[in-house]
Amino acid sequence: MDNTQALDISDDLIKSAEAYLERLPKTPEEVIEQWARIGKVAAEQLTEIEVMNLLLGNCEISLGPKADTNNT
Repeated sequence: MDNTQALDISDDLIKSAEAYLERLPKTPEEVIEQWARIGKVAAEQLTEIEVMNLLLGNCEISLGPKADTNNT
């Protein structure tokens, strides 16, 4: 039994999806490099205790906008 349907999708949307996929890591080395960059950025913004808790899986990560330090 075939459970698929054909959809009309604009060429622009398809091109955007293809461009997005081109930027994604393709090899294990690229994935590990991306993880390392993310970890570096996170480590620069966390305390030692926060890093330890993150590595132990004792916390969750959430993102928010950077604090505006220019308007203090």
